Amino acid sequence: MRSSVVVVIPALNCQSTLDSVIRKLPPGVVSIVVDDGSTTPLVAPSVVRHPVNRGYGAAQKTGYAAALDLGATRVVLLHGDDQYDTSDTLALADALDSAQAALGSRFLVDPHVIPGWRRLGNRALTALANARFGTAHTELHTGARAFSAALLRSLPLQDYSDDYLFDQQMLCAILRRGLPIAERPVHVRYDDTVQSISPSRSLRYGLGCVAEIVRRS
Repeated sequence: MRSSVVVVIPALNCQSTLDSVIRKLPPGVVSIVVDDGSTTPLVAPSVVRHPVNRGYGAAQKTGYAAALDLGATRVVLLHGDDQYDTSDTLALADALDSAQAALGSRFLVDPHVIPGWRRLGNRALTALANARFGTAHTELHTGARAFSAALLRSLPLQDYSDDYLFDQQMLCAILRRGLPIAERPVHVRYDDTVQSISPSRSLRYGLGCVAEIVRRS
């Protein structure tokens, strides 16, 4: 890990898994936990709090702004529920040697670890984006991500959704610019402690992604 890397950890009501994530960070790694309105405020070495739940996208906006204020040149997104392997996700920072954005792909490890209906939706939306932008990514709906500071500063992040659609809006903006996105394998786990959105919100997310992908500009 480079000293200029800052890890942003959005978190909501997940103190036990957050503790596990923090313990796995290598010594000296700078992290910022964004507590997005937890019922009981989260405890961590460095926390930025939202007094009320504002959404996953809003948590990222807050975290990225704080990381840039600290002088980060590379920013890694790591989930507070410990779903994505910490080492695999942190390794995305090194993938930025050859790209301005990097994604951790579950499909480069074992696609069947993803629940069936989510896997099919992920495949379909990724295929649509690949067809639209002439790319060949294996997964464009992963929560393991890393970005250069220069890229984050160039994107109108505050104009994007405060909800989950934020992720796709970011990636579509990058793909429209023709910028390369690196991919690396990432291991994940699915159990009762992993947070995920409901089927109804997933449907709204999927429809929003389609609209974002086909949008001309």
